[in-house]
Amino acid sequence: MTDGPGVGEARRRVAEAADALATGALDAIGALIRVPSVDPSYPGVDYADHLGGEARANQLLARSYEAAGCRIEWVEVAAQRPNLVGRVRGTDPAHGRSLILNGHVDVVPPGRPEDWTGGDPWSGRVADGRVWGRGASDQKAALVCAAVAARALRDAGVLLAGDLTLESVVGEEVGEHDLGTAGVIEAGFRADAAIVTEPTTPIAADPMHPPASFLVAPVSAGLLWLTIEVSGRRGHNNLRPELIRAGGVGELAGVNAVEKGAYLLAALQNLEQQWGQRYVHPLFKPGHFSLHPGVMTGGPHGALVPFFISEFCRIEYSILYPPDVDADVIKAEITSFVRRAESLDPWLAAHPAELTWRFDWPPSVLAQDHPFVASVAASRRAALGEPVHVGPDIDPRIRAFDAVDDAMLFNRAGIPALTCGPGSIQFAHAIDESVAVADVIAAIKVYAFAAIDWCGLAGS
Repeated sequence: MTDGPGVGEARRRVAEAADALATGALDAIGALIRVPSVDPSYPGVDYADHLGGEARANQLLARSYEAAGCRIEWVEVAAQRPNLVGRVRGTDPAHGRSLILNGHVDVVPPGRPEDWTGGDPWSGRVADGRVWGRGASDQKAALVCAAVAARALRDAGVLLAGDLTLESVVGEEVGEHDLGTAGVIEAGFRADAAIVTEPTTPIAADPMHPPASFLVAPVSAGLLWLTIEVSGRRGHNNLRPELIRAGGVGELAGVNAVEKGAYLLAALQNLEQQWGQRYVHPLFKPGHFSLHPGVMTGGPHGALVPFFISEFCRIEYSILYPPDVDADVIKAEITSFVRRAESLDPWLAAHPAELTWRFDWPPSVLAQDHPFVASVAASRRAALGEPVHVGPDIDPRIRAFDAVDDAMLFNRAGIPALTCGPGSIQFAHAIDESVAVADVIAAIKVYAFAAIDWCGLAGS
């Protein structure tokens, strides 16, 4: 891409302002992490205990928005769970293009505090070149980076032609779209493009030293939640020989539901292997599409002790499916595969498992050749000082997002959106979550440069 008049000078001034704001940005990230904002709807947590955390975090973040010259607005779809919106009006919106920088303020539960270094999941401390605490990568650092990018533009005296909108939404972690990003879009906050600031530093063998910083991700997979429930026949645990030995009475003594569940689990692992060969996409790492058995429970109803033959087994699956395959096709394929496996087992053939599709987070797709992808990629290269990619192959800095996020909602609403942010999902949801300080500083520049390139400069 060719830089327009004054772009190089604007970038230089903004980069200097970003460097000057770096220490304050790290302080703001630490302070935001120290406000626990666990999604109150997250499974296993008490809603009332966590209600209000998102609001307190957004109220703190609003100070950073105000420092950037934003006009603050609130979109509250659910009581005590307000979305924060900040707008910097462009000088010539009729000719400039508008941009949204979107992120979510809710986080997942931290787990046991004693498992964290120092025993505090909410420390927000800066040490060893990183900021630590729940939400550091996912994605409070990025929320602050977006605000500080707008502040850097202001401090550098750079005026945009188009509007710049900052959003910090609730409910993303459990797909409460109507309360968060979808609710904000419904309230009328739209733009010509959007960057969802989720962490896109690639997965690496050494996550502390990845081969590249945050990538530009115009596509993500779809996500399905499937529950498989298998029934057995309860009996005394000491009847097990009758179930498995020659001459035993077999099903009359009982049927171990846990073992039947494990049989189906192994069958679906076979399907997953097939997917690794059959489902490929140029922007995804080979084998990305997968069937993850995240939870498996089973035993007798009542007390979960091993002194009965298990009468139930439940497996909860998180399934990543390709963006170019319809969810109904995936559901039908998995159901058919399970039924074929059951047909080879006398008990399951007569007592098939119950399959419940609980959730579908559709994939997000923005064409790789869309002008916005090229714009953000160019801004990223300029901010990081990387050379322009040449050659017929795909730019290695343009890759798929490793998880799912709200870019899907923007694209479905007709707002071109991609994902680009500091941090990595290798740290998201994990013990000792963190984000690199260097990525924080770079992200501020990337977002500011992206606003300059996409929104245009005043008077240009």
